[in-house]
Amino acid sequence: MDTNYPNPSPGTRKHVEPYDFKHPKLFSKEIMRTLRTLHEVFGRNVSRNFSNAFRQKVDVKLAQIDQLATSEFVRHIKSPSTLYILNVEELGGDVVMVMQPGFCIQMVERQSGGRGTDLSEQRMLTTIEEKIMFRIMNGVNREIIAAWEPVVSFSIKSMTYESKPENVHMITADPAIVAVFRVDLGDDEVEMKIAYPYSMLKETLNESVLQINNHSKKVNLSEEQMQAYEQTLTRVAIKVQPLLGTTRLTLDELINLEEGDAIALSQKTDQPLEVRVNGVKKMTAYPGTTGNRKAVKIYELLEEINEQELL
Repeated sequence: MDTNYPNPSPGTRKHVEPYDFKHPKLFSKEIMRTLRTLHEVFGRNVSRNFSNAFRQKVDVKLAQIDQLATSEFVRHIKSPSTLYILNVEELGGDVVMVMQPGFCIQMVERQSGGRGTDLSEQRMLTTIEEKIMFRIMNGVNREIIAAWEPVVSFSIKSMTYESKPENVHMITADPAIVAVFRVDLGDDEVEMKIAYPYSMLKETLNESVLQINNHSKKVNLSEEQMQAYEQTLTRVAIKVQPLLGTTRLTLDELINLEEGDAIALSQKTDQPLEVRVNGVKKMTAYPGTTGNRKAVKIYELLEEINEQELL
């Protein structure tokens, strides 16, 4: 038998890419893009829940979404941790949320009127702390449901607290989709994770449903999907800023300001104020009051200017 096979020509050679079984590629880029969008929305919305609990501004931002083996995910959870197992009956599985104990302990203390700042404490939650955290987590669960609503509607049937990762009964043979968040507390930053079993999502996250985020293709949405989008959008918080006026000062003028000094603004009293929506000028308005509260009356809605036309 002749075993001297000819070498393939350069044009016929195929590129072989190694496959990492610890970080399997389970979903397409389109589905991963949708997962990122959903969890970015969740991060923005849950920031309000944590800000109310801490009584200070807290920013929650999506850092990354990993596809990895469940055994690896569980192995990297420190003990003790603050784990919440959320049972999603409609999807037939459990979602696991992982937070640092010190973060939860201080959130409970701040929620109760304390001034705790030490995030390094590592212990199980007390019975009272568990009850307070359950109340906070109910709000977090609502944000998870709202973030997923444009794709799939579900409810969280039950929620269980656990401190030891070895007691989390995830199917180790089933890969996991893990969303990693950075929780910015100003002077400190902690990590939060949400893990989904692949078997729970594979039937839900199919290409036909997630084409709604593919701008290259047009997909007709059902009435239920349109209503879900509208409900989600109506709950998005935006910042509206009427500007009473602006001015420019030199650094020398700013340093030499004293109590009682007046700063002249460029705004004329007979002209409408500039109103910004999320930092962008969108309308003009006149100042006034409604009841006992300050208000502005919209005078003109400004057309959006294409930045390319200004170049």
